[in-house]
Amino acid sequence: MYKLYTDKKEMFECDISLSGASLKDATARLVIETENVNLLYKGPIGSKGNCKVPVHKLRGLLDESAKGKIKLEVIAEDTYFIPWESDFSVETSKSVTVEIKSQSPKVIKESSKPKMAVKVKKSVEDEIFIEDDAPTITETQHAVNLLKLLIKEDINMTNISIKRNRLNNIVATYIQENPIDTSKRGKILGNVVKVLAKRK
Repeated sequence: MYKLYTDKKEMFECDISLSGASLKDATARLVIETENVNLLYKGPIGSKGNCKVPVHKLRGLLDESAKGKIKLEVIAEDTYFIPWESDFSVETSKSVTVEIKSQSPKVIKESSKPKMAVKVKKSVEDEIFIEDDAPTITETQHAVNLLKLLIKEDINMTNISIKRNRLNNIVATYIQENPIDTSKRGKILGNVVKVLAKRK
Protein backbone atom coordinates (compact mmCIF):
# COMPACT_ATOMS: atom_id res chain seq x y z
CA MET A 1 0.00 0.00 0.00
CA TYR A 2 1.38 3.40 -1.00
CA LYS A 3 1.57 6.04 1.73
CA LEU A 4 0.76 9.72 1.34
CA TYR A 5 1.16 12.34 4.06
CA THR A 6 -0.90 15.24 5.37
CA ASP A 7 2.13 17.14 6.67
CA LYS A 8 4.97 16.28 4.28
CA LYS A 9 5.62 16.84 0.58
CA GLU A 10 6.07 13.54 -1.25
CA MET A 11 8.03 12.97 -4.46
CA PHE A 12 6.64 10.10 -6.53
CA GLU A 13 9.51 8.67 -8.64
CA CYS A 14 9.60 5.88 -11.17
CA ASP A 15 11.43 4.74 -14.30
CA ILE A 16 9.33 4.31 -17.43
CA SER A 17 10.29 2.10 -20.35
CA LEU A 18 8.21 2.79 -23.40
CA SER A 19 8.31 0.85 -26.66
CA GLY A 20 6.47 1.70 -29.84
CA ALA A 21 6.27 5.41 -28.93
CA SER A 22 8.68 8.23 -28.12
CA LEU A 23 9.24 9.57 -24.58
CA LYS A 24 10.17 12.97 -26.04
CA ASP A 25 6.68 14.45 -25.88
CA ALA A 26 5.25 12.02 -23.29
CA THR A 27 3.63 13.39 -20.10
CA ALA A 28 2.84 11.72 -16.81
CA ARG A 29 0.24 12.43 -14.17
CA LEU A 30 -0.46 10.87 -10.82
CA VAL A 31 -4.15 10.43 -10.03
CA ILE A 32 -5.30 10.06 -6.42
CA GLU A 33 -8.88 8.84 -6.11
CA THR A 34 -11.03 8.58 -3.01
CA GLU A 35 -14.77 8.13 -2.64
CA ASN A 36 -15.34 11.91 -2.52
CA VAL A 37 -12.19 13.55 -3.97
CA ASN A 38 -9.98 13.07 -7.04
CA LEU A 39 -6.59 14.79 -7.17
CA LEU A 40 -4.29 15.03 -10.18
CA TYR A 41 -0.56 15.91 -10.12
CA LYS A 42 1.53 16.34 -13.28
CA GLY A 43 5.21 15.56 -13.64
CA PRO A 44 7.81 15.44 -16.43
CA ILE A 45 9.37 12.34 -17.98
CA GLY A 46 13.11 12.61 -18.67
CA SER A 47 14.79 11.43 -21.87
CA LYS A 48 15.93 8.27 -20.11
CA GLY A 49 12.46 7.49 -18.75
CA ASN A 50 12.96 8.96 -15.27
CA CYS A 51 9.64 10.36 -14.02
CA LYS A 52 9.17 12.63 -10.98
CA VAL A 53 5.77 13.83 -9.77
CA PRO A 54 5.65 16.14 -6.74
CA VAL A 55 2.73 15.52 -4.37
CA HIS A 56 2.08 18.42 -2.01
CA LYS A 57 0.98 18.13 1.60
CA LEU A 58 -2.53 16.78 1.69
CA ARG A 59 -3.66 18.57 4.84
CA GLY A 60 -7.00 20.19 4.10
CA LEU A 61 -7.48 18.07 0.98
CA LEU A 62 -7.65 14.57 2.47
CA ASP A 63 -8.18 13.48 6.04
CA GLU A 64 -5.69 11.40 7.90
CA SER A 65 -6.54 7.70 7.51
CA ALA A 66 -8.26 8.37 4.14
CA LYS A 67 -7.89 5.46 1.70
CA GLY A 68 -8.35 4.99 -2.01
CA LYS A 69 -6.63 4.22 -5.34
CA ILE A 70 -3.52 5.88 -6.73
CA LYS A 71 -2.44 5.40 -10.35
CA LEU A 72 0.12 6.68 -12.80
CA GLU A 73 -1.20 7.75 -16.17
CA VAL A 74 1.18 8.22 -19.13
CA ILE A 75 0.17 9.89 -22.39
CA ALA A 76 2.66 9.31 -25.21
CA GLU A 77 1.81 10.66 -28.65
CA ASP A 78 -1.88 9.72 -28.95
CA THR A 79 -1.75 6.71 -26.62
CA TYR A 80 -3.01 6.58 -23.00
CA PHE A 81 -1.42 4.08 -20.55
CA ILE A 82 -1.95 3.18 -16.88
CA PRO A 83 1.37 1.41 -16.18
CA TRP A 84 1.02 1.41 -12.38
CA GLU A 85 -1.85 1.35 -9.88
CA SER A 86 -2.04 0.75 -6.14
CA ASP A 87 -4.11 1.29 -3.01
CA PHE A 88 -3.03 4.19 -0.80
CA SER A 89 -3.57 5.47 2.72
CA VAL A 90 -3.01 8.93 4.18
CA GLU A 91 -0.93 9.29 7.33
CA THR A 92 0.87 11.95 9.34
CA SER A 93 4.64 11.72 9.13
CA LYS A 94 5.16 13.39 12.49
CA SER A 95 3.20 12.05 15.38
CA VAL A 96 3.60 11.62 19.08
CA THR A 97 2.39 8.57 20.92
CA VAL A 98 2.29 8.51 24.69
CA GLU A 99 1.96 5.25 26.53
CA ILE A 100 1.41 5.49 30.24
CA LYS A 101 3.28 2.62 31.86
CA SER A 102 1.71 2.86 35.27
CA GLN A 103 -0.52 5.13 37.17
CA SER A 104 -0.60 5.15 40.90
CA PRO A 105 -3.10 7.72 42.06
CA LYS A 106 -1.98 9.74 45.01
CA VAL A 107 -4.54 9.37 47.73
CA ILE A 108 -4.68 12.37 49.95
CA LYS A 109 -6.24 11.59 53.26
CA GLU A 110 -7.54 14.55 55.09
CA SER A 111 -8.10 14.11 58.74
CA SER A 112 -11.49 15.13 60.03
CA LYS A 113 -9.98 15.69 63.44
CA PRO A 114 -9.42 19.28 64.54
CA LYS A 115 -5.88 20.53 64.15
CA MET A 116 -4.09 22.11 67.05
CA ALA A 117 -0.86 24.00 67.52
CA VAL A 118 0.67 24.36 70.96
CA LYS A 119 3.07 27.11 71.93
CA VAL A 120 4.70 26.58 75.29
CA LYS A 121 5.18 29.78 77.21
CA LYS A 122 7.93 30.09 79.70
CA SER A 123 6.93 30.61 83.25
CA VAL A 124 7.55 34.04 84.70
CA GLU A 125 10.27 32.56 86.91
CA ASP A 126 12.16 31.29 83.82
CA GLU A 127 12.12 34.73 82.22
CA ILE A 128 13.58 36.66 85.14
CA PHE A 129 17.31 37.15 84.94
CA ILE A 130 19.19 39.49 87.23
CA GLU A 131 22.41 40.72 85.60
CA ASP A 132 25.73 41.57 87.22
CA ASP A 133 26.21 39.66 90.46
CA ALA A 134 24.68 36.28 91.04
CA PRO A 135 21.08 37.04 92.00
CA THR A 136 19.90 36.33 95.47
CA ILE A 137 16.70 34.44 95.92
CA THR A 138 15.14 37.55 97.38
CA GLU A 139 15.89 39.72 94.28
CA THR A 140 14.61 37.08 91.88
CA GLN A 141 11.49 36.49 93.94
CA HIS A 142 10.72 40.22 94.12
CA ALA A 143 11.06 40.53 90.33
CA VAL A 144 8.81 37.48 89.79
CA ASN A 145 6.17 38.78 92.18
CA LEU A 146 6.12 42.23 90.58
CA LEU A 147 5.94 40.75 87.08
CA LYS A 148 3.01 38.53 88.09
CA LEU A 149 1.13 41.53 89.44
CA LEU A 150 1.73 43.51 86.21
CA ILE A 151 0.64 40.60 84.02
CA LYS A 152 -2.47 40.14 86.16
CA GLU A 153 -3.33 43.82 85.55
CA ASP A 154 -2.62 43.39 81.80
CA ILE A 155 0.22 45.90 81.86
CA ASN A 156 2.70 45.46 78.99
CA MET A 157 5.16 47.57 76.97
CA THR A 158 2.41 48.59 74.55
CA ASN A 159 0.14 50.14 77.16
CA ILE A 160 2.66 50.98 79.93
CA SER A 161 2.46 54.73 79.25
CA ILE A 162 -1.35 54.64 79.39
CA LYS A 163 -1.41 52.57 82.59
CA ARG A 164 1.49 54.47 84.18
CA ASN A 165 -0.54 55.49 87.26
CA ARG A 166 -1.73 51.93 87.83
CA LEU A 167 1.88 50.70 87.43
CA ASN A 168 3.15 53.20 90.01
CA ASN A 169 0.43 52.19 92.48
CA ILE A 170 1.23 48.45 92.06
CA VAL A 171 4.98 48.99 92.57
CA ALA A 172 4.47 51.36 95.53
CA THR A 173 2.02 49.00 97.23
CA TYR A 174 4.36 46.02 96.69
CA ILE A 175 7.37 47.86 98.10
CA GLN A 176 5.31 48.99 101.10
CA GLU A 177 4.24 45.41 101.86
CA ASN A 178 7.61 43.85 100.92
CA PRO A 179 10.47 46.14 101.86
CA ILE A 180 13.23 46.13 99.19
CA ASP A 181 16.67 47.63 99.76
CA THR A 182 16.80 50.99 97.93
CA SER A 183 20.07 50.05 96.15
CA LYS A 184 18.45 46.94 94.66
CA ARG A 185 15.14 48.45 93.52
CA GLY A 186 16.54 49.83 90.23
CA LYS A 187 18.07 46.46 89.25
CA ILE A 188 14.86 44.54 90.06
CA LEU A 189 12.59 47.00 88.23
CA GLY A 190 15.00 47.10 85.25
CA ASN A 191 14.75 43.32 84.88
CA VAL A 192 10.97 43.42 85.18
CA VAL A 193 10.89 45.92 82.28
CA LYS A 194 13.26 43.71 80.18
CA VAL A 195 10.96 40.71 80.63
CA LEU A 196 7.90 42.79 79.78
CA ALA A 197 9.63 43.93 76.57
CA LYS A 198 10.25 40.31 75.54
CA ARG A 199 6.64 39.27 76.15
CA LYS A 200 4.06 39.73 73.36
